[in-house]
Amino acid sequence: MAKFFLSNPLKIKCKALFLLLILQTTHVAYANQYISELKLLNYTDSYGNVSLRNAKNLTLPDPMLVTGNLDLENSRIQRLPKKLTVTGSLNLAYSDVTELPRILNVGGHINLAHSKITYLTNGLQVKSDLSLMGTQLTTLPPYLYVGGNLYLANTAIKELSTFLVVEGNVYLGGAPVQSIPEKATIRGNIYQ
Repeated sequence: MAKFFLSNPLKIKCKALFLLLILQTTHVAYANQYISELKLLNYTDSYGNVSLRNAKNLTLPDPMLVTGNLDLENSRIQRLPKKLTVTGSLNLAYSDVTELPRILNVGGHINLAHSKITYLTNGLQVKSDLSLMGTQLTTLPPYLYVGGNLYLANTAIKELSTFLVVEGNVYLGGAPVQSIPEKATIRGNIYQ
Protein backbone atom coordinates (compact mmCIF):
# COMPACT_ATOMS: atom_id res chain seq x y z
CA MET A 1 0.00 0.00 0.00
CA ALA A 2 2.84 2.43 0.82
CA LYS A 3 4.39 1.76 -2.61
CA PHE A 4 1.08 2.81 -4.22
CA PHE A 5 1.23 6.28 -2.65
CA LEU A 6 4.89 6.77 -3.51
CA SER A 7 4.46 5.90 -7.17
CA ASN A 8 0.95 7.26 -7.74
CA PRO A 9 1.23 10.00 -10.45
CA LEU A 10 -1.83 11.81 -9.10
CA LYS A 11 -0.22 12.08 -5.66
CA ILE A 12 3.01 13.38 -7.21
CA LYS A 13 1.09 15.99 -9.24
CA CYS A 14 -0.74 17.17 -6.11
CA LYS A 15 2.54 17.54 -4.23
CA ALA A 16 4.08 19.45 -7.14
CA LEU A 17 1.05 21.75 -7.36
CA PHE A 18 1.18 22.37 -3.61
CA LEU A 19 4.90 23.19 -3.79
CA LEU A 20 4.28 25.52 -6.74
CA LEU A 21 1.57 27.37 -4.79
CA ILE A 22 3.88 27.80 -1.80
CA LEU A 23 6.70 29.12 -3.99
CA GLN A 24 4.32 31.44 -5.80
CA THR A 25 2.91 32.98 -2.60
CA THR A 26 6.40 33.51 -1.14
CA HIS A 27 7.46 35.19 -4.38
CA VAL A 28 4.43 37.52 -4.16
CA ALA A 29 5.30 38.48 -0.60
CA TYR A 30 8.84 39.59 -1.52
CA ALA A 31 8.43 41.26 -4.90
CA ASN A 32 7.02 44.58 -5.99
CA GLN A 33 4.41 43.31 -8.40
CA TYR A 34 0.75 43.60 -9.19
CA ILE A 35 -1.46 41.20 -7.26
CA SER A 36 -4.34 40.01 -9.35
CA GLU A 37 -7.64 39.18 -7.72
CA LEU A 38 -6.89 35.50 -8.35
CA LYS A 39 -3.60 35.69 -6.43
CA LEU A 40 -5.37 37.69 -3.71
CA LEU A 41 -7.32 34.51 -2.93
CA ASN A 42 -4.11 33.14 -1.38
CA TYR A 43 -4.44 35.81 1.31
CA THR A 44 -8.21 35.60 1.83
CA ASP A 45 -9.83 33.46 4.50
CA SER A 46 -13.28 31.87 4.31
CA TYR A 47 -14.87 34.97 5.91
CA GLY A 48 -13.58 37.35 3.22
CA ASN A 49 -10.82 38.80 5.39
CA VAL A 50 -7.64 39.70 3.48
CA SER A 51 -4.36 39.68 5.40
CA LEU A 52 -1.26 41.19 3.82
CA ARG A 53 0.37 41.87 7.17
CA ASN A 54 4.13 42.46 6.84
CA ALA A 55 3.85 42.35 3.03
CA LYS A 56 6.51 44.00 0.90
CA ASN A 57 5.63 46.80 -1.53
CA LEU A 58 2.86 45.39 -3.71
CA THR A 59 0.42 46.96 -6.14
CA LEU A 60 -3.16 46.07 -5.20
CA PRO A 61 -5.96 45.64 -7.77
CA ASP A 62 -7.95 48.77 -8.60
CA PRO A 63 -10.83 48.86 -7.85
CA MET A 64 -10.60 46.53 -4.86
CA LEU A 65 -13.48 44.98 -2.92
CA VAL A 66 -12.87 43.15 0.37
CA THR A 67 -15.93 41.42 1.85
CA GLY A 68 -14.38 41.27 5.32
CA ASN A 69 -11.46 43.04 7.02
CA LEU A 70 -8.36 44.27 5.20
CA ASP A 71 -5.21 43.95 7.31
CA LEU A 72 -2.13 45.74 5.95
CA GLU A 73 -0.46 46.24 9.33
CA ASN A 74 3.30 46.74 9.13
CA SER A 75 3.23 46.35 5.35
CA ARG A 76 5.51 48.23 2.98
CA ILE A 77 2.61 48.91 0.61
CA GLN A 78 2.76 52.63 -0.14
CA ARG A 79 -0.27 53.19 -2.31
CA LEU A 80 -3.83 51.95 -1.96
CA PRO A 81 -6.19 51.49 -4.92
CA LYS A 82 -8.00 54.65 -6.08
CA LYS A 83 -11.30 52.91 -5.28
CA LEU A 84 -11.33 50.72 -2.18
CA THR A 85 -14.35 49.10 -0.53
CA VAL A 86 -13.93 47.13 2.71
CA THR A 87 -17.12 45.80 4.32
CA GLY A 88 -15.28 45.18 7.60
CA SER A 89 -12.41 47.15 9.13
CA LEU A 90 -9.23 48.58 7.59
CA ASN A 91 -5.98 48.14 9.51
CA LEU A 92 -3.07 50.26 8.26
CA ALA A 93 -1.18 50.47 11.58
CA TYR A 94 2.61 50.82 11.17
CA SER A 95 2.23 50.78 7.36
CA ASP A 96 3.96 52.93 4.72
CA VAL A 97 0.66 54.25 3.31
CA THR A 98 0.76 58.08 3.14
CA GLU A 99 -2.80 58.85 2.05
CA LEU A 100 -6.20 57.21 1.77
CA PRO A 101 -8.01 56.76 -1.55
CA ARG A 102 -10.50 59.41 -2.65
CA ILE A 103 -13.17 56.75 -3.03
CA LEU A 104 -13.04 54.82 0.24
CA ASN A 105 -15.90 52.87 1.81
CA VAL A 106 -15.14 51.07 5.07
CA GLY A 107 -17.91 49.37 7.07
CA GLY A 108 -15.97 49.19 10.34
CA HIS A 109 -13.10 51.03 12.00
CA ILE A 110 -9.97 52.48 10.40
CA ASN A 111 -6.69 51.99 12.26
CA LEU A 112 -3.90 54.32 11.07
CA ALA A 113 -1.87 54.17 14.30
CA HIS A 114 1.85 54.83 13.78
CA SER A 115 1.44 54.75 9.99
CA LYS A 116 3.12 57.20 7.61
CA ILE A 117 -0.22 58.83 6.75
CA THR A 118 0.23 62.53 5.98
CA TYR A 119 -3.18 63.48 4.62
CA LEU A 120 -6.84 62.60 5.19
CA THR A 121 -9.47 63.27 2.53
CA ASN A 122 -11.96 66.09 3.17
CA GLY A 123 -15.31 64.70 4.27
CA LEU A 124 -13.87 61.31 5.29
CA GLN A 125 -16.66 59.12 6.71
CA VAL A 126 -15.67 56.45 9.24
CA LYS A 127 -18.56 54.28 10.44
CA SER A 128 -16.80 53.15 13.63
CA ASP A 129 -13.55 54.13 15.42
CA LEU A 130 -10.71 56.11 13.82
CA SER A 131 -7.23 55.75 15.32
CA LEU A 132 -4.62 58.32 14.33
CA MET A 133 -2.33 57.61 17.32
CA GLY A 134 1.35 58.24 16.71
CA THR A 135 0.91 59.64 13.19
CA GLN A 136 2.58 62.77 11.81
CA LEU A 137 -0.78 64.43 11.05
CA THR A 138 -1.03 68.05 12.15
CA THR A 139 -4.64 68.74 11.09
CA LEU A 140 -7.92 66.94 10.66
CA PRO A 141 -9.91 67.43 7.46
CA PRO A 142 -13.11 69.49 7.50
CA TYR A 143 -16.39 67.55 7.63
CA LEU A 144 -14.74 64.48 9.17
CA TYR A 145 -17.38 62.04 10.49
CA VAL A 146 -16.44 59.33 13.03
CA GLY A 147 -19.24 56.95 14.03
CA GLY A 148 -17.31 55.68 17.08
CA ASN A 149 -14.31 56.97 19.03
CA LEU A 150 -11.52 59.21 17.74
CA TYR A 151 -8.00 58.44 19.02
CA LEU A 152 -5.45 61.29 18.68
CA ALA A 153 -2.78 60.29 21.24
CA ASN A 154 0.78 61.31 20.36
CA THR A 155 -0.17 63.36 17.30
CA ALA A 156 0.71 67.00 16.55
CA ILE A 157 -2.94 67.99 16.04
CA LYS A 158 -3.55 71.36 17.74
CA GLU A 159 -7.24 71.85 16.99
CA LEU A 160 -10.20 69.80 15.95
CA SER A 161 -11.63 70.47 12.51
CA THR A 162 -14.63 72.56 11.56
CA PHE A 163 -17.84 70.56 11.30
CA LEU A 164 -16.18 67.52 12.93
CA VAL A 165 -18.75 64.93 14.10
CA VAL A 166 -17.71 62.24 16.57
CA GLU A 167 -20.47 59.94 17.83
CA GLY A 168 -18.28 58.52 20.59
CA ASN A 169 -15.40 59.84 22.70
CA VAL A 170 -12.28 61.77 21.71
CA TYR A 171 -9.05 60.53 23.31
CA LEU A 172 -6.37 63.22 23.13
CA GLY A 173 -3.63 61.35 25.02
CA GLY A 174 -1.14 64.20 24.98
CA ALA A 175 -2.13 65.73 21.63
CA PRO A 176 -1.70 69.53 21.94
CA VAL A 177 -5.35 70.34 21.10
CA GLN A 178 -6.01 73.84 22.37
CA SER A 179 -9.49 74.56 21.05
CA ILE A 180 -12.65 72.90 19.87
CA PRO A 181 -14.61 74.70 17.13
CA GLU A 182 -18.16 75.71 17.97
CA LYS A 183 -19.45 73.84 14.94
CA ALA A 184 -17.82 70.55 15.99
CA THR A 185 -20.16 67.92 17.44
CA ILE A 186 -18.81 65.43 19.98
CA ARG A 187 -21.53 63.24 21.48
CA GLY A 188 -19.25 61.51 23.95
CA ASN A 189 -16.55 62.85 26.27
CA ILE A 190 -13.12 64.33 25.62
CA TYR A 191 -10.30 62.67 27.55
CA GLN A 192 -6.82 64.09 28.01
